Amino acid sequence: MDEPMNAGTVRSGRLAGVRDWCVARLARYRFEFFLGLFFFTLGVIFLWPFIYHTIPAGHVGVLWKRFGGGTVLDRAYPEGFRLTLPWDVLHVYDVRLQKTERDIDVLSSDGLKITLNLVWRYRALPESVPELHKYVGPDYAETMLAPTVGARTRDIIAVYQPDEVYTERRLRIQNQILESIRYDLAEQFGAPGLRDGEWLHFEDILIRGMVLPPGVQEAIVRKNAMYHEMEEFTFRVQREQKEAERKRIEAVGIRNFQEIVSNGMSDSYLRWRGIEATLDLAKSPNAKVVVIGNAKNGLPLILNTDDRNLGDAAAASVAAARKKAAAGD
Repeated sequence: MDEPMNAGTVRSGRLAGVRDWCVARLARYRFEFFLGLFFFTLGVIFLWPFIYHTIPAGHVGVLWKRFGGGTVLDRAYPEGFRLTLPWDVLHVYDVRLQKTERDIDVLSSDGLKITLNLVWRYRALPESVPELHKYVGPDYAETMLAPTVGARTRDIIAVYQPDEVYTERRLRIQNQILESIRYDLAEQFGAPGLRDGEWLHFEDILIRGMVLPPGVQEAIVRKNAMYHEMEEFTFRVQREQKEAERKRIEAVGIRNFQEIVSNGMSDSYLRWRGIEATLDLAKSPNAKVVVIGNAKNGLPLILNTDDRNLGDAAAASVAAARKKAAAGD
């Protein structure tokens, strides 16, 4: 029991001795200590912007090591904060959808100068940002995209007439420019071993407007107006032809009806139809004075202003007319 107690006592004594020595040294060199602490704090404050980095939402970071081989190609730092050595540099890239708008002068197939207002949208691929930073740089939109868009647009527009760009083929032209730019970005730019050779994803390109030479735009507008007028006249002719066909069919139907009816028409049939018409007229609640017949066709005379007795009187008159018609037959 004495040996452990002696070992603990010795250890405690040693710790106390070290503490006393540190206190003594601090008391002796306290000025130098506080001066060093002051300079250390000042250095941390001065170097803090080079040590602490914040990567915002929709951004990634690319680390460049001054003494560690340059750009780190196998890692893109995600959103959040990062601590680096003060002599290293962390570059932050925006990988969200971005837009560029620019006016580009092109020539049509007949040599006319056209100024196109183009808008294209693109975004950097996060996993490819280190290669993009090393081989192109932060100004990739101007270094790589703008010249490619301008060259491919001039190549495509050179095979079209101004009125085709101005009117019906704009969507086809946009798609052709888009496919051509995507091909260039995938095949002509990229580092060995990069995934599919892509640094960027080019979303789309839009033709927002164009400026044609003086007089050309007015001529195109007049041409389109005359084309629509011609279409209107064609439609009118077709409408008149359909109307003439309708009238011809109607006339043939009327003629056939008259031929069918005239063969079976007789005086008795006409008197019977007159009696039925008289009966229907007499039953109308608004009838006050009903048709006057004559001696030839035998239609009855019905005069009755009393709505309540109108039906009975009409029925009696029709019955008498039927008897007279039967006796005549």
